[in-house]
Amino acid sequence: MFRLKLRFLFSFLSLLLIGPTATAGATETLVMDNGDRLSGHVLRMSDGVLEFETGYAGTMKVNWKHVREILSETNIKLRLAGNEVVSVTSLKQDNGQVCFADRSEPVISVMQINPADWETGKASKFGGEVDAAFKLERGNTQVNQTDVTSRMEWKKTRHRVRVAGELEYGKTDGEVSSDRWSVETSYDNTPSKRFYYGGRTSLKSDEMSDLNLRWSSGPHIGYRFADTDRTKFSAETGLEYTTEDYHAQSLDSFIGESWRIEFSHFLIPGKLEVYHRDNGLVSLADLGALTLDTWTGIKLPIAGGVHTSAEFKTSYNGKAPAGAKLWDTIYRIKVGYQW
Repeated sequence: MFRLKLRFLFSFLSLLLIGPTATAGATETLVMDNGDRLSGHVLRMSDGVLEFETGYAGTMKVNWKHVREILSETNIKLRLAGNEVVSVTSLKQDNGQVCFADRSEPVISVMQINPADWETGKASKFGGEVDAAFKLERGNTQVNQTDVTSRMEWKKTRHRVRVAGELEYGKTDGEVSSDRWSVETSYDNTPSKRFYYGGRTSLKSDEMSDLNLRWSSGPHIGYRFADTDRTKFSAETGLEYTTEDYHAQSLDSFIGESWRIEFSHFLIPGKLEVYHRDNGLVSLADLGALTLDTWTGIKLPIAGGVHTSAEFKTSYNGKAPAGAKLWDTIYRIKVGYQW
């Protein structure tokens, strides 16, 4: 009797220890068009690339068109054209068709596998970062300088809203030496992963360049050349109606061409990132009326969303009045938080 109880206890403990491991080890089998079979876990498929996690080779990226079949022990989600989401345990590609759950659809109708909730419209995604740089100098010269920048982004299915702001204010020996701010907001509709279009409105003031207020608004189109966890690169251009109010000049309005360039790349994945942003506007009636802002830097994540960065910013204002500098250059060491 004692041996029977002991055997029962041992079997029960084995189930507790082995059971969760067996459940966690539930795998998918990937059958390639050349007959190779891979065991692991399907993370997601988007833009023609399937991410497949294995215990022996890490996460692999496979061309979706070379996948013949997926066999799964649990449900995987397919997002089809028209935003329909279907849960299946197996699928097979054959002659330009995907067969699953007693259905057959064209391969191009399968947009994603295991999409995020914001991509299907079940939820939205909100992220951003705030950075700050401070300079306090006491001695023969007293300097107080504060620079704060913020960038935020909201996304849901094809819709995206971006907001960016910047504030620079400083005094040297009691005299204002820096006083500028800017706010920019834009809406994008993204019918595909690469192409997007929308509208943008921006406000900017720079007292050191005698600019009381510049207001711009208009449509834009953009293209994403790269959009991965490691590299992001996009460019956009558009037409904007602009009004400028300088203290020493009369109010001026014009139609101008605008452009935006954003690039970032992790030199060491998750550890060291370089970035560059470029905002420009030029009047179609006067090419000399060019304004340009660029940010180039290197960012080092610390922990828990906190990071530090070294940044080089340049600004150019071709319409600055006499006595004001056309170029402005700033070097900053910043600390920020990203979510």
